[in-house]
Amino acid sequence: MECVLIALVCMMVGVTAHHLGLTEEAAKIVSKIAECPKCCTFWISLFVLTIKGCDFFVSVAISLFVAYMSFYFGLMLVVLQKLYDWIWKIINR
Repeated sequence: MECVLIALVCMMVGVTAHHLGLTEEAAKIVSKIAECPKCCTFWISLFVLTIKGCDFFVSVAISLFVAYMSFYFGLMLVVLQKLYDWIWKIINR
């Protein structure tokens, strides 16, 4: 019975949020975050660290650090992609 009550409350909250336009605005914000690897890294790491029970201020500091490090990880992926393309061209001559 508890599950049915939770589902009904979720339905009412979802429909009300959609009716007020909150879901569209939330989708716009999430879309902006998803476009940027830095932002995506920051928010995902902050969310996960907070859920795991880490201290909030420590979570923010770590999230800022890994967001900065995401640039270098992205650069490494680009270099590896170029290396893969170079090897692929050699193999398929």
